[in-house]
Amino acid sequence: MNWRILSVLALGLVLLVSALAVVISKHETRKQYQKLVSLEKHRDALEIDWGRLQLEQSSWATHSRIETLARKRLHMVVPDVGESVMVTP
Repeated sequence: MNWRILSVLALGLVLLVSALAVVISKHETRKQYQKLVSLEKHRDALEIDWGRLQLEQSSWATHSRIETLARKRLHMVVPDVGESVMVTP
């Protein structure tokens, strides 16, 4: 009789430990999934910012903008045909 009681208690303990391991595993999975979702949202926000910055960079680097700034800030002008000299090697 003692042997049966010990085996039932041992099986009950194994069952309890197994159930606890399942609960811990599910909890950890949920935490990791929440972290994944958070990181995906952050990645999406960074991709949106990256696209906006690329668009902003392309607008700052347009030829017409650079030419306008060169004329206004640096007082640069396109030389007349007579002022240009072609240098050949």
